[in-house]
This record gives sequence, C-alpha cells and structure tokens, in this order.
Amino acid sequence: MERKEKLLQYLQKNPGWHTSQELAVEIGSSKRTIKNYISQLNSRNNLIESSVRGYKYNADKLISSSSRTSQNDIPTNKEERVNYIINFLINNASTVNLYDLSENLFVSETTVLQDLKTVQAKVQRFNMKLKKDGDFWHLIGNERKKRSLLSSLIYEETTGTFMNRSIIQDNFPDIDVTSLRSTLLETCSSNNIYLNTFDLNNVLLHFAIVISRLQTGHLMKQNEVTKITDKKVIDTQAYKIVSIIEEKFNVNLEEPDRKELTLILQASLSGNNKVEDDISVETKNLVDDLITYVWKTYQIDLNNENFRERFSLHLDRLITRALTNKVEHNPIVSNIKISSPTIYECAVLMAHRIGEKVGIQIEDNEIAYIALHIGNAIAEQMSDRQKLSVLVLMPQYYDNSAVLSNRLQSQFSTYINVKGIISDPSQIKQYAPNVDILIVVNSNYIDHNISTVNISQFLLVEDIQKLNIAITTKQHQVKKDKFQESLLSFFDSNNFVKSDKFKNIDEVFDFVSSKLEKQKVVQSDFKERLYQREQMSSTAFGRIAIPHSLDMSAQKSKGFIVVNPHGIKWSGGNEVYLVIALAIDPNNKQLFREVFDELSDIVTDINNVTKLIKCKNYSEFIIKLVELL
Repeated sequence: MERKEKLLQYLQKNPGWHTSQELAVEIGSSKRTIKNYISQLNSRNNLIESSVRGYKYNADKLISSSSRTSQNDIPTNKEERVNYIINFLINNASTVNLYDLSENLFVSETTVLQDLKTVQAKVQRFNMKLKKDGDFWHLIGNERKKRSLLSSLIYEETTGTFMNRSIIQDNFPDIDVTSLRSTLLETCSSNNIYLNTFDLNNVLLHFAIVISRLQTGHLMKQNEVTKITDKKVIDTQAYKIVSIIEEKFNVNLEEPDRKELTLILQASLSGNNKVEDDISVETKNLVDDLITYVWKTYQIDLNNENFRERFSLHLDRLITRALTNKVEHNPIVSNIKISSPTIYECAVLMAHRIGEKVGIQIEDNEIAYIALHIGNAIAEQMSDRQKLSVLVLMPQYYDNSAVLSNRLQSQFSTYINVKGIISDPSQIKQYAPNVDILIVVNSNYIDHNISTVNISQFLLVEDIQKLNIAITTKQHQVKKDKFQESLLSFFDSNNFVKSDKFKNIDEVFDFVSSKLEKQKVVQSDFKERLYQREQMSSTAFGRIAIPHSLDMSAQKSKGFIVVNPHGIKWSGGNEVYLVIALAIDPNNKQLFREVFDELSDIVTDINNVTKLIKCKNYSEFIIKLVELL
C-alpha cells in the first residue's frame, strides 16, 4: 500500500485530530512529507482539516450528490476499490479512465491497474469482458449479466446482519443503545410481545433516530405527521409500550413522534396488528413500483410483507420531510457508502425513482435510510432461508393466538419463523407453498401436503416434544433437498465416469482438468493448482478423494466424479475408489463449504463408500448420496 493511501486510510478509520509527528511515525515518513500528502489529498476537495492540533478527516465536508464519485467517499482498501469501480462501470457509461480513477481514489496508477485486473477477473465470472483501449477501460456485457453481477455484489455486502446493536451504538455514540435495547425488551416482554432479531433492531434504530433528533433540537410539528397517522390505525397496546419506554428512558416525545414510533412497533408485532390495510393507496402503488424496479435492475427480490410495511411507513414520512424541506440527520451515511457501496447505489436508484414519481429531491441522509431498509430486508431473507416457515391454524374463538405465537417464537426462535395465524383451513392456500410446518391447535385436522403437528393451546411438555420431532424431521428433509439441489448444480451427468482405466492420480487429474477446461469451467493451469493443494496434504479420506485447488478461481462451479471399483493410486500412498473433483468460483464460497462438508461427512464411513461405488450411473449415484445424508 502506498504511503499516501495509508495516510488517508488511517485518518478515515481513526476519527479526531492527529499530529504530524504521530502520522509520520504511523506511515514511516517525515513530517514534511505528511504536509505534502495532505496538500495532494486536498487538491480536489478539502476532506482533511488542518489546525494547530494537527489533521483530521472530515466526512461532513463531502459534497452532497447521488453519485459516489462526486462525493469522494473514498474506498480504503482493495476490495472496496474493486466494488467501487464495478459499480461505476455498471451505473454510468460502462467506461472508466485510468487517470480519473487514480485521482478520484487517491491512489497511484499502478494500484488502479492492479485493481482493474481484479475487476476483469470478477466480471469474467459473469461472462463479461473488461476491454482496454489506451487509458480507457470498457465493460462489455449485456444488461442481464450486469444485473446478475450487481445482485451478487449486494449479497456479498449483506452477510446476514446488516444492522445490530453494536452498529447502532457506533453511529449514535451519545445514546446508551444497550440500555435502550434492554428497556425495549423488558417492556415488550411484560406486555407479552415477542420481537424477532430484525424487528427488534428495526425498532431500536428508529428509537435511536428520534432520540438523536430530539437531542439536537429537531422537533416534529403536528402538521408534519404522515398521512398514515391521520387514519385510525394506532394500536393501543403498541402506543402504551412506546409511552412506557418514553417514561423509563426519560425522554419527552412529541405526539407525532410517539404515533410514528407506535406504527413502527405495530408493524413489527406478530398476529393481527399489521398496518398494511391502512397504508395509503398512493404509497402502496409507489412501493409496488419500487419493488418491481429493483427486481428489474438488480434482480433483488424485496417483495415480502415485512419490507412492504416497514418501508411504506418510512416512505410516507420521507415524502413529508422532503415536501416540508426537513432533512433527517443520518450519522450512518458515510459508513454505508463505504462498507456497502452496491446497496447504497441501489438506494440511490430508488431515491431517484421516488423523486421522479413524487416530484421531490431526496438528500444523501435519506438515501442512507433507504439503504438500511434494503440491507435489512436482504439480511432477513438470508436468515429466513435457514429457518423453517410455520403457519398456525387456530380456532377464531380463542383470544390468545398472539400469546401462543409469541411462546412458539420464544421457544423455537432459532429454528422457526411464524408466518401467520389463521382460523380456517381454506386460508392455507394464501401461504402455500412457502410453509414448512402447519401447527394445528385443538383440532385433529391434517394437511396431507404439509408437515402437520397437532398441539394444545397451552403448549404443554408433550406439545413441545411433538414440535421438536417435527422440526428435526423437517430440517433433515430440507437439508437433503438442498444437498440434492447443490449436487445437481455441481455435477452434470456428463461429468460422471465409472471405469477401471484410471490407475493413478495423474491420469485422473489429466482427464478431469482437460474435460473441465473444454467446458470453460477452469483455466489451463487447473491441473497444477490441484497438485499444489495435494502437495500440502492428501485430499484422500479413506477410500475416497475430494481434490480441489487452494484458491477458488474457476469460471463457474462444477464437479467431476470418477469411480474405479478396482482402485486408484493416490498421493500419500493411499488407494481410493472414488474421486470427487471440485472446481469453485469465488462467488460460491458458501456453496462449496456446504457441499464439501456434507460430502466429507458421508464418505468418512467406509460402508457409505461401498454403497456409492456400486452405483452404475450418474442418477443412481446422486440418489444414493442424498439417501446417505
């Protein structure tokens, strides 16, 4: 890393004043050099303040614009720069200039060239090309491929938790977020309310926003209340909870804020407290348009109830603020731009669309809040994929459906999400086929298309045992289904060979590498990469081998199966009967881990290997693998 780049990164990641002596020691240069670097970094925008106390990075001086390039939210490492360049190529004119990039990113031309090589490798995995023409680089690829790449980047940026207590605390340092969270949890618990992780963080964030605004003297007037709050949608229980938290946390909310927080909390409650029916038609139509727009542009699916309600509430208030020229301060804006540039760009496009439809100008602070909603929605989707979806069928004359729902979520929150409570079997079709388990209360009803568990309304010990068995059984079935899907995507029928002609590891590597190269899965050096991994430690597990390269450099993820019932001489003096070679592209790291782990578990049992090598063809082999899981 160049010293100037290292200096900028240090100032960005360490807020506050730093003396020239401290900076000189940090990057290994003279104080005079530090002064020159600061001058160069400030040549375009005065991002670094100077005073008798030294120097500090000032993100507040960034120029407001919908483009990250004009704002100079400068990436601080290679990964961020690569994503920045890809976003620029896709969202602008598909062309970048080497020297412009160097100037905008505050790094040398040599560093940018290295970054462009990484970009080139990344876009190639999506069957696109980065073509050099003098000092200009052009992205060649159709719109569908570009959208697939953007979608991949967004999921890379969302690792499962986009917003949590720690992140909120970092961005609202003047608020005791831990205490606020405890107060919120205690109040909800005493009122028999259960909030899942994402709902809790969403409510917590909005409380922090309101409190932060109150601390800086930004009061919300009655005429700034959203269109939603004019409707009779305020739930008395949610309103009571907000009032209790207000008192316990010693804040004085204005009535519009109190109502707004009530609606946000109300939208997060399980059961029948949803506010969707009371959202204005204009807002519903706009949200529908935005969801369709994001899908077409990024292939990101935001079409779910939680996102609709949370974002609809936010959107109404956002429009009100924009129409009255009230800008919502967002201390998280700079962090989001740098840590999640693709999600931020998605939010920029949504903001532009909203502006066109409503006739308003949306500022950066508001765009960052839109990015939060997008990021949380994607993170929640990723979490939901790991949980079972549960539907509760309960007679309407019981008035404790919410109590049961909360007990179920509290008892099994790690494994299930209660998607809804219905009173009549005819309503099941509204949720099917996205239901894993149907819980039927005080009835012998059984749905033959869905795993059904019949329990009492009291959730007794025997009911919990029934549910544990049903959840474990369904989890195993889901795991097998997912494993089969992964196997079918990894291994084509053309990539299965059963033959006694392969005598040793070299013959297998020659054959597999040649086949995968012809299929444009790997480069010509794949055999060398396999041996590089093999030299570190044999990939044999008993009588089976799972060779793969150390790095994940394939153009796409594919595997090859070789079976020789008479044995193949392998490295380390091993003899194997089954070889499962894997070629993985970097965008499938998690998929590789899942498949590799499952395969390893299966083939460590010699009895399983015996069964597998008896399989006569591809179909029989895949079916047997899934059976053995």
